[in-house]
Amino acid sequence: MYNHLRGKIYRVMPGKIIIETSGVGWDITAPLSTTSRLEAAKEITLLVHLVVREDAMLLFGFLTEDERSLFRTLINISGVGAATAIQILSSTTPQDFIIAIEKQDTTALKKIKGIGDKTAKRIILELKGAKTMLPASDASDIPAIGGIGADAVMALEAMGVPAKEASARVEKVITANPSLTLEEIVRAALQG
Repeated sequence: MYNHLRGKIYRVMPGKIIIETSGVGWDITAPLSTTSRLEAAKEITLLVHLVVREDAMLLFGFLTEDERSLFRTLINISGVGAATAIQILSSTTPQDFIIAIEKQDTTALKKIKGIGDKTAKRIILELKGAKTMLPASDASDIPAIGGIGADAVMALEAMGVPAKEASARVEKVITANPSLTLEEIVRAALQG
């Protein structure tokens, strides 16, 4: 629904940013990797993700697409909510996290506050080899993730398809017919 916010930083606290745009103050939760690099009174464009719950609408902000992409991947894992995903991003970089997943390093994951043995194993099981976790700079090597495929995956995610499933569907469609337009890819991916 929302992609980014551009405005003046009204206030920065660890894990929290308030950005003022057109007289409205947006209360945004962010990982420490983002808040530690910001200063009040500066103009900023912040990538955002809206989480809608029964009792609240929460806005999360990120400086890089890698962070937002990993956040979106993590919140689709059973038992990993937005707070845990922010804690993971506050404790490690997306690249180091991916390395820990690929090495199946439960010890490294359990060092992150809120991650126990069971959750670490579940994260590794669900994300091992997941192409949607790759940083944007490496994603162009994978047909379904780079270029038009990345746009199709984002469109499916916006429609509520989990990131891992969206990537798999788009990759299948593009592999079968690489000459489709974005709309055709999305339509075909939604059907199967």
